[in-house]
Amino acid sequence: MFLEEVERMAKIFKELIRRKHVRIYAQYDTDGITSASIIAKVLIRENCNFELRVLKQLNSKTVKDVNFNENDFLIFLDMGSGQINLLKDAIEKTNVLIIDHHQPIKYEHPNLLHLNPLLFGEDPEKYSTSLLSFIFAKFVNPRNIDQIDLAIVGAIGDRRDEGIKVGAISNIVEEAKVLGFINVTKDLKFFGSNKPLFKVIAYSFDPLIPSIYGNEAAALQFLQDLGIRLKNGEEWRTLKDLTQEEKAILADGIIREKNGMVDYSEIFGEIFVLSKKPDFLADSREFSVIINACSRMGEHDLGIRLCLGDYSVYSKSMEKMEEYKKQIAKTMSFIENGRILEKENGIFIIGGKEIPDSLIGVITSLILASKKPNKPVFGLAYDSLTNMIKVSARKQTTDNINLRDILVNVASELRGEAGGHKDAAGAYIPVGKECEFIEKINKLVGEINAKK
Repeated sequence: MFLEEVERMAKIFKELIRRKHVRIYAQYDTDGITSASIIAKVLIRENCNFELRVLKQLNSKTVKDVNFNENDFLIFLDMGSGQINLLKDAIEKTNVLIIDHHQPIKYEHPNLLHLNPLLFGEDPEKYSTSLLSFIFAKFVNPRNIDQIDLAIVGAIGDRRDEGIKVGAISNIVEEAKVLGFINVTKDLKFFGSNKPLFKVIAYSFDPLIPSIYGNEAAALQFLQDLGIRLKNGEEWRTLKDLTQEEKAILADGIIREKNGMVDYSEIFGEIFVLSKKPDFLADSREFSVIINACSRMGEHDLGIRLCLGDYSVYSKSMEKMEEYKKQIAKTMSFIENGRILEKENGIFIIGGKEIPDSLIGVITSLILASKKPNKPVFGLAYDSLTNMIKVSARKQTTDNINLRDILVNVASELRGEAGGHKDAAGAYIPVGKECEFIEKINKLVGEINAKK
């Protein structure tokens, strides 16, 4: 049923792009950018002109930036399913395609093509929008099979690789291996194999070492204390220079440094090497973070150009990557000084105007990874674009609560908006409602936990 519907939508898509002006609106994270790049490549191959715009979010404020008339064909990627109520005017006046894996609002209209796994009884946690876009692209033209590596990069950016053994990602990885687009190995989960080892350790998100993060001198000392040689002659050693014995020593050192709050499965993992990309983009995790970094630093076009094969922007994209890592390190240091409020049923990061709203989701994830709390983490930061407070929420996958439902409940009471997944969700609430939001969240999570 699901694939039959994708095929049906692809046929309608091919007819619409022949007679309408295409406008693409994509969410600005790695999943959205890779999805936009896949669909852009499809349109280029169909000799179709189009416009592409990247949005942080689609909500009641930003929907005003969605321009259209009856001669347009609107495409929304990695957003739209939960914002159908905001798009009804567009849907009633022109044709709309939504490719998304977030919780959808059920709505049927002859002008609407809505590709979301939840609408077909599929598990949305096993899909990213990039995977859905790739499946769709193959039905438009089998030639688009060569976009399979971008689909995997997007899935990794959306953390769908955590369910690699099941679902769509598993099937697509196997297909990519057979076709020679990726090699899968088991190794340290750090990325940046050509960079000095101490820099890789200092700025690693996964695994994250809180006592070292952002501090290159501390990373150097950490490696020296482990007895790991730092240089080969005058050259700094890199990840790929490490012996198997040194990798084991490094893993043991990380476990000790984190007081046993991490195990080998979080340090070693499956590494997806992109066989048909240049060496500097061959590590799928690094490619994913580069795309995300460029977007978070306000340069969405760099990630799209890299995805489309314009490698002339690689140097500039790496500059943005370095800015991104240093900004995160600075922010992590900042919030540890009185910006974290711990309540009975949640941890709250009070970002205000000091933490960029584009980074609050990343910071929330890093606090969850570093502290490993048995309660959810909520990050709050001011968003100047909407003049609202942006909320990012994260929790351990073992915690059996639904963050999306919790945020939808509380945000609606405060005249805000929310969406996302059960383990990672987001919201926008009015400025000045932060304290009320925190109290309501703390109370609601407590009530849910009491019923377990």
